[in-house]
Amino acid sequence: MSKPNRTTEEAFIKVLQRHGIDTAFGIIGSALMPVTDLFPAAGITFWDCGHENSAGMMADGFTRASGKISMLVGQKGPGIANFVTPVKVAYWNHTPLLLITAQAANMTIGQGGFQEVPQMAMFEDMVAYQEEVRHPVRMAEVLNRVILQAKRASAPAQINIPRDFWTQVIDIELPPIIEFERPAGGEEAIARAAELLSNAQFPVILNGGGVVLGGAI
Repeated sequence: MSKPNRTTEEAFIKVLQRHGIDTAFGIIGSALMPVTDLFPAAGITFWDCGHENSAGMMADGFTRASGKISMLVGQKGPGIANFVTPVKVAYWNHTPLLLITAQAANMTIGQGGFQEVPQMAMFEDMVAYQEEVRHPVRMAEVLNRVILQAKRASAPAQINIPRDFWTQVIDIELPPIIEFERPAGGEEAIARAAELLSNAQFPVILNGGGVVLGGAI
């Protein structure tokens, strides 16, 4: 049985849909236009913001309020650099976000081309996981893995994509999605906590950010 043919941007969109990701924030640039052009037909809402920094803060707030992972989209180089502050904020907020960073064309990486910056190094200490697509046929596989890591770590995760990997026809099957259930706490720990509260004269519960996130994500 042959694998279905599809373009890399079609495969990218299919993975987003399977994960239920339908909201993006940022500023569209030429390096991502092949895939962002498909957003309307795919039911993905794109919020075109005045600045990437504002877009990142909006994505953080949207995901924290809705419990749904959102995307950050920007032009390579200076556009992506404007996401640094909000991505770091989301990292400390434990907010799962999908950071999509377009890169220079694969055969020109490292040659100091137009708007080329070391985007993986830029975000390495503020994302839970990052990976660069090394071949068009791996587009869906890498995206799926990055999204799963964002969910598991409850933090931003980055996919870096050379701009010439779009509009490529690939022969693949979409990767499986392996979901997991977040634990509610061990029985012994819950019983111990209940005992402490029951026997306390002046019980006080100090909730951290995880309790807030637990109700939405």
